[in-house]
Amino acid sequence: MSAWSWLVVGVPVVVVACGGGDATGPVAAVASAPASPSATAAPAAAPAVAPDAPAHIASGDFHSCALRGDGTVRCWGRNKEGQLGDGTTQNRTTPTVVPGVSGATGLALGANSTCALLQGGTVTCWGAGKAWGDGAMRTAVAPTPVAGVKGATQIDAGGLLICARLGTGAVKCWGNEGDAVPAGASGPPDSGAVEVSAAEAHACARMNDGTVRCWGDSPWNGVGGPSLARPAVTGAVAITTGDSMACALLGAGPKDGTVSCWGRDDQGELGRDPDNDWHAAPVTVPVDGVTSVVAGEAHICAIVRDASVRCWGSDGDGELGRGMQGPPQAPGPVPGLTDVVELALGADHACALNRAGAVACWGSNAHGQLGDGTTERHTSPARVAW
Repeated sequence: MSAWSWLVVGVPVVVVACGGGDATGPVAAVASAPASPSATAAPAAAPAVAPDAPAHIASGDFHSCALRGDGTVRCWGRNKEGQLGDGTTQNRTTPTVVPGVSGATGLALGANSTCALLQGGTVTCWGAGKAWGDGAMRTAVAPTPVAGVKGATQIDAGGLLICARLGTGAVKCWGNEGDAVPAGASGPPDSGAVEVSAAEAHACARMNDGTVRCWGDSPWNGVGGPSLARPAVTGAVAITTGDSMACALLGAGPKDGTVSCWGRDDQGELGRDPDNDWHAAPVTVPVDGVTSVVAGEAHICAIVRDASVRCWGSDGDGELGRGMQGPPQAPGPVPGLTDVVELALGADHACALNRAGAVACWGSNAHGQLGDGTTERHTSPARVAW
């Protein structure tokens, strides 16, 4: 019996339903095709579950969180900077409640902080850095409102960078000012954005015409070359970003269900043999029938139409879930995962939820980010101990 099948049997503790969105719009950490006639078909909806069951998962560099159906949040993993929001700086190897958060509709996890999108479009964050929109460096071990963000419909984070898509179609980012912005550099769009994805030093927006715009540190800012700010992508229905790359899920015509990636490929992030070059021209990843794609630091995973999972890229800590650890790998299946509806990837770990309500994580577990009650690495999916 596989680990994933074992998780499903009986489902006595966790009854998790998870899709790629929430009541107010898409949420962070997963790039899934929207439910529209032109989009790739998404997996079937999960069965009805209890109001307090998790409805969404997200991962930061070394921690993960679950948004529950009642709008509350639980987190686990590294907590040195207070990113678990439980009022301490003690790592947690199993999910712990974030006191004071209710009415959450989305999550965004970075390296040292966690943010929740709340009903009404405001954002609250906890952890360390410049996560509160005022430019000040601080640590907050409990949820603290972000200044100047209203009308947000989606949030995402990567490294120290946090971005919000507003109801107006504008994108607002904070937390990592990066280098001085050179003349002519691209920045967050003022309108037309339908999704945002943030990484360590760059972010990208999917626009309402199916194109993609990126900005950040060079070479993502459109100044000099190679420029990664305006990739030759059309028909995008979802996007995701890793530390030095980005991917778009395409959903129209002969490219429906394919993934195009651009950026650096030193760990095989573009689904091809690793090299040390920057690739401004998008590369088609050799995986078909994709319905959702998610990037970690240097590994990427995708859900395909039969609700199984394919992963590629770095595998130094077993983050590809193939029962081993080693050099970068080309796209391949994660054995034992079936009926998957959502993925969340961190620096060197990954998590998945399936339709039956099971949660499993794999990869590095040095800080307890796999949530199984241990700090032992797992190169195959292991049950989260709810």
